[in-house]
Amino acid sequence: MAQRLSYILALMLLVVCCKKTEKPVLASVETFELSPPRMVVDSLLFHTSAQITADFGLADAEIRYTTDGGEVTKASLVYTNPLQIDRSAEYSFRVFHPQHKASTQVLTKLVQVKNTIADIDMAITPQAHPNYRGNGSRTLVDLQKGTTQFRSGKQWLGFQSEKIAIDLDFKKQQSLSKVILSTLRDHNAWIFSPVSISVIADTKEIGSVYFDTPKEAQPTQMQFLDIPVTVGNYSAITIEINVMEAIPEWHQGKGTLPFFFIDEILVE
Repeated sequence: MAQRLSYILALMLLVVCCKKTEKPVLASVETFELSPPRMVVDSLLFHTSAQITADFGLADAEIRYTTDGGEVTKASLVYTNPLQIDRSAEYSFRVFHPQHKASTQVLTKLVQVKNTIADIDMAITPQAHPNYRGNGSRTLVDLQKGTTQFRSGKQWLGFQSEKIAIDLDFKKQQSLSKVILSTLRDHNAWIFSPVSISVIADTKEIGSVYFDTPKEAQPTQMQFLDIPVTVGNYSAITIEINVMEAIPEWHQGKGTLPFFFIDEILVE
């Protein structure tokens, strides 16, 4: 019995000694990916100027950015102070650190308001969903941007229809080169970008854009969708928005008619 106990104790001692000699396995330098920088924009819509502030609370982290919405690399501009914006632009930001993987890129688009159309007559067909009617049609011309928290406040109109038609009567000749729709994408809430947007004047199409159907979930984002139109003077236009017939197969809501959310219409 004593001999067997001695054998067991010797075996346990051997195991402990072996564990003490094992070398710790360290994570590689670039194992962990940084989160995107914290962004604060005082106004996505502005008349004269706006300010973008970026922050990331980690020593030796470096925020870099581009001013055209392009890819942010280690050679891009370095963010040091709040940026003053005086024209429409797309700013992309990304965080770099010598010991971690760079963050994903975040895009912020700001639009300078050049024309105010608050006094126009407007008709929308069909009506917005009962849960998302904002302040009625005036919601789209009040220059009050919504947020990604679309259930709070009255800045968004939400639709669950295959086609939405918005008739704008300017009451006088309006010079146009572009129509801009401020929209929301939130796949978690079944809110998708449209399939296409067309602008009609005097029964003729003067501009249109088409969008690809997403093949996977995309980040929640507020978007400005530009529709260039034939330059000219128009007294009235109709904006036709075509929504996808059904949510794609990869989504939990597959087969269901998605939502389309809009909070502003701008013209240039």
